[in-house]
Amino acid sequence: MRVCPGSEENFTRKPAKAENTPGPAREPRLKITLGGETFEYDGSKAPMSEALWVEHVYHRRYAEWQEDLSAGSAKAMCMLACLIWRRDGRDVPLQDLLDGTVDFDLMEMLTSMAEAAEAEKGEAAAADPTPPSAPAGTRTTGTATSRSSRKNSM
Repeated sequence: MRVCPGSEENFTRKPAKAENTPGPAREPRLKITLGGETFEYDGSKAPMSEALWVEHVYHRRYAEWQEDLSAGSAKAMCMLACLIWRRDGRDVPLQDLLDGTVDFDLMEMLTSMAEAAEAEKGEAAAADPTPPSAPAGTRTTGTATSRSSRKNSM
């Protein structure tokens, strides 16, 4: 096991092992570009060890980090970059990004994330053969009794 650099505590990282879950392999959700290099990132994975590591390094709860990501926080994006690099076997301390020792182009990263999200939306739409429902505001068959029926019943 490797000790994560930049940590006062001995947080260790177990070597990655093959997943033994049954079922077909999935394509990663996003391809994110950092420093001109493209990485595959599956945001649907959140192993507990990784969530605890994020909390330790980021000094906030995991859910707050995710909220910060959604809000566009640059520091949260740096934490995401550290996580992506960590999944790739590279230990880049968050502090190295914060103090400028290690850098990447934020716009390049955000553009790659937006393009990947758009591509995923297009694939999902193409895979769903269900025709669209009636547009909002169109008349549908009512459930009330018609006027002519009321007359006849009186």
